[in-house]
Amino acid sequence: MKRICAVALCALLAISSFGCKDKSRPADLPEDMSPCEITITQEGKPLAGATVDLQYTTNVKYNTSGVTDENGVAMMKTYGYAGAQQGTAKVRVDKLVTEGASEAEEYGEAGNLGQDFHLVDAKYRSFDTTDLEITIGKENSKESFDVGAAVHEK
Repeated sequence: MKRICAVALCALLAISSFGCKDKSRPADLPEDMSPCEITITQEGKPLAGATVDLQYTTNVKYNTSGVTDENGVAMMKTYGYAGAQQGTAKVRVDKLVTEGASEAEEYGEAGNLGQDFHLVDAKYRSFDTTDLEITIGKENSKESFDVGAAVHEK
């Protein structure tokens, strides 16, 4: 009986391993994406918590994005997978902060949700107006951009 259970378990594991390929990954998303690291500074200081998006100017289907860490570095991902496709892309940067938010005084009582403000100049928040650009090759691509003075825009 133990032998039958062991054989059945091995067969089950073998069958399940055939289905382990990530079915959510698009078939046309390249397997050989390049590591891509983008550092964002604001007035020369690391800008943590900024969203960085790439929009390719070359014929690439999937856009790439990342969020900067405490050092202002965003490790870019494409469709949730590490890396970026090779090509040239415009870089969009934004960071939102919420001010004036408060917690509810009692359970069930609505608190103040606050107001969101952009800290990055509108020029860099749009693919139509940004002048930031990166070319991603086969090797690890690293680029740094400074987005100038902080703003406080709704």
